[in-house]
Amino acid sequence: MLEFIETDGTCARLAEKTGIIELVKRQADYEQIYAVVINGKLHDLNYVPRQGGTLAYIRSDSKIGKMIYERTLSFVFIAAVHALDPKAHVNMEHTLSSGQYCEVERKPFFTPHDVSQIEAKMHEIIKAKAKITRRVMDTATVIDHFRSHGMMNKAALLECRKSKKSSLYELCGCEDYFYGLLLPNAGYISRFSLRYYAPGVWLSAQPQFINQKKMFAVFQEYERWGKAIGVSNVAQLNQKISAGKMDELVLMCETMMEKQLTKLAAEIVEQHATTKFILIAGPSSAGKTTFSKRLAIHLKILGVESEAISMDDFYKNREDTPKLPDGSYDFESVHAINLELLEQMMNQLTQGLPVKLPHFNFKTGKSEMSDRIVCLKEKQVLIIEGIHGLNPYISDAFAKDAVFKIYINALTHLNLDEHNRIPTSDYRLIRRITRDHQTRGWSAADTISFWANVRTGEDRNIYPYQESADYIFNTSMVYELAVLKKLALPLLNAIKKDSEHFLEANRLKKLLAYFADGASDAIPRYSILAEFVGNSILDVS
Repeated sequence: MLEFIETDGTCARLAEKTGIIELVKRQADYEQIYAVVINGKLHDLNYVPRQGGTLAYIRSDSKIGKMIYERTLSFVFIAAVHALDPKAHVNMEHTLSSGQYCEVERKPFFTPHDVSQIEAKMHEIIKAKAKITRRVMDTATVIDHFRSHGMMNKAALLECRKSKKSSLYELCGCEDYFYGLLLPNAGYISRFSLRYYAPGVWLSAQPQFINQKKMFAVFQEYERWGKAIGVSNVAQLNQKISAGKMDELVLMCETMMEKQLTKLAAEIVEQHATTKFILIAGPSSAGKTTFSKRLAIHLKILGVESEAISMDDFYKNREDTPKLPDGSYDFESVHAINLELLEQMMNQLTQGLPVKLPHFNFKTGKSEMSDRIVCLKEKQVLIIEGIHGLNPYISDAFAKDAVFKIYINALTHLNLDEHNRIPTSDYRLIRRITRDHQTRGWSAADTISFWANVRTGEDRNIYPYQESADYIFNTSMVYELAVLKKLALPLLNAIKKDSEHFLEANRLKKLLAYFADGASDAIPRYSILAEFVGNSILDVS
């Protein structure tokens, strides 16, 4: 008999050679339990433990639980397409409206009628509670299996992974590889939404669809660019690096970045000549600081001078900051900003009057007046950077023809393979782990512990307004995780098994393991990525 100590101190016993699912079924909410953590290691519900120890349950409302659900939903979708047309090719491409955009390559062309058929087949698979089996095999055997079935990208991906064993999943005759655990059967999928979104389909665990035309256009542009340079997935990236083409990759990425900056600056100057204020908003570690400075240089080349300020300097005194239900200060709220003062000063600048800018003292928590005086000249703009730049409380305070709104994010098109998407938030988290360590002396555990609050603030204060931007700018680099890997892994390895952040650190380490090592000395010191590597020529401290 094996003994387990649950998180509440309860002792649970399980007969040897018995699946952990038997313990899960004893819980009142067992249907909402998607995985278990035994002695610090994550296991699926089919796991048969060999020894006892500590036991924790991964529930549906946790971050890991949501990822397991979405991954399983993707497999049900892929299996449904396979059942209807075994020759069809599915690409899970990128995020879209709290879901993911997918394309199905088939003959004849993919149509709305096909979506209806796929949805019906998915419901059929779910109703039957079709079993999802997992076979753990020698990685070499799995690679040979995918090669024999013409799935070359999956084979190449696993070749990069330094692991002796790999998992092969099967559902309704469809075999696949996934980065992470799945649920035991399709019956766990209690909700999903599917709709035609030309030329593909939108798949989500959520019912509400918001048409994000601008975001979609940017993602599609970079999907096409990835195909043009032959880097649509990690396997292709690794092949380029192994072939000694790292310098070429960096040059292509930086050239693409310069092209976009040139285009953006020209649009502001030529098509929005009345612009006096450029509002820049984006989530954490999107590269706002470097982007702002590089945009200022491009504007100067076109004869437009600029001043840059941070919206953080308009914070209210700490005691006047709104509070969360638990009594802590809500620094992410737009109402933590002194909106009246901001509007008053921006109106003065619009009228050509000089303004003495405030400065927020983060040590004392007080708003102070600085010695900096700004007065906008005829051909001069003010660049304002902050997470609330697109919030109507801010943007509506400006005359419509005087403001130009920019949303930036690391909107990567690069995925592990056709069926395993890498969330853009993972790119940003790894960026932030490396930067926090260099600029703040934080450990990876410090950054990860703070990340949940950061993401909550982004969901509330940034993403709802991204489509209102006049321009969406992508700061991702196809090669960046290959470079950041060397910096991030030692920090992630420092997180011990008994840490509450070990599972997240382990997940990120497994993600980075798919990437070949890229040389950081190939990165120009003016690059967006230099902000996170730590050798930027720009003042981004």
